[in-house]
Amino acid sequence: MLSTHELRLSNDRAAPTCASPDRACRNAIGRRPSPTVTILSDRWHGLRNVPHVRLCRLPTPVEPLPQLSAHAGAELWIKRDDQSAEHYGGNKVRKLEYLLGDALSRKADTLVTAGAAGSHHALATTLYGADLGFQTHAVLMPQRYGVHAEENLRALQIAGAHAHPVGGGAGIVPRMTALAASLRVRGRHPYLIPPGGSNVAGVIGYVEAGLELARQLEAGQMLEPDAIFVPLGTGGTLSGLAIGLAAGGVTTPIYGVRVVPRSLAHPALIASLIKRTVKHLRRLDARFPDVTKLARAQVEIDHGEAGQGYGVPSSAGRSALRLVRDHVGIELDDTYTAKTFASVLRHASGAHAKRRLLYWHTLSSAPIDSRVRNAPPLPSSLRRLLRR
Repeated sequence: MLSTHELRLSNDRAAPTCASPDRACRNAIGRRPSPTVTILSDRWHGLRNVPHVRLCRLPTPVEPLPQLSAHAGAELWIKRDDQSAEHYGGNKVRKLEYLLGDALSRKADTLVTAGAAGSHHALATTLYGADLGFQTHAVLMPQRYGVHAEENLRALQIAGAHAHPVGGGAGIVPRMTALAASLRVRGRHPYLIPPGGSNVAGVIGYVEAGLELARQLEAGQMLEPDAIFVPLGTGGTLSGLAIGLAAGGVTTPIYGVRVVPRSLAHPALIASLIKRTVKHLRRLDARFPDVTKLARAQVEIDHGEAGQGYGVPSSAGRSALRLVRDHVGIELDDTYTAKTFASVLRHASGAHAKRRLLYWHTLSSAPIDSRVRNAPPLPSSLRRLLRR
């Protein structure tokens, strides 16, 4: 698998503000939609120049989990980013508000991204990219077979993505670079998005999310948690949350629950994303606080739930998945959210017993089975990406 921070793919060009109502940017390439107000732009007016397109229904609610709290021995809450958008929710859409806004502002017409075979990011990019008139190319590497991964891959196929299989993470950068060059020769204008959407533009989506939670805490929708738990893959969600919470005056530790190889979730990589994003925001508005050190100090990486690797179910994760489904009817997935909730339960029975813990739910609750029910079989080139 590939570190996001190895993928320094350039989309260098100054970009004007770009924002619009949900789905109103369909076929919007080459147009400059009128601005919308975000928490960032409302508090720091220089950030009105950050390209942005409205895709989400925000804020997402924070809710108590009383049945699970009684079971776990701690006060458990959930941040419902599964409800971030009607079309297809989860954490990827928050990032895409800024990534696709940037792509529109640069007059791109084609998106080039990458991920594992069952990538939520690749699927979300394809779906929302199509709404805005983009063609999407997804470079895909193998992952462990799972029903959820197969459904995502089939949904990606019928959503219209141009899939480009590679043998592993080492092949992603060369394939993306070559693909972008080929598209330019054919007269296309590609915009490159790293795996998970975890670059500065994507991270800003979760800076906004951290500020959103800070505002909800200030409004008394919940008391400040003692710890927050979020999946850790490419690091954009964790990094943005840390920046946004620090900027909003919330000092709660944030546990990034690692689901990828240890080398891809190194603290230095998270620190780099935090540093570069804060620097970018302060360049646009010097009044944005320099929270680099504060944000880095809030981040804790939990290595205890990685199990046998990315996409491989763990026994603790499967138990967490069943518990959440049976008690509250919320679905988790084996790759990210089940392992993250397993971490919540482990902390609730140990160091954080009787504390207030917030689980950030990043998996879309919009069903995709209807998308794939009548889908054609996967071609052999894509079937081979799901390894049993």
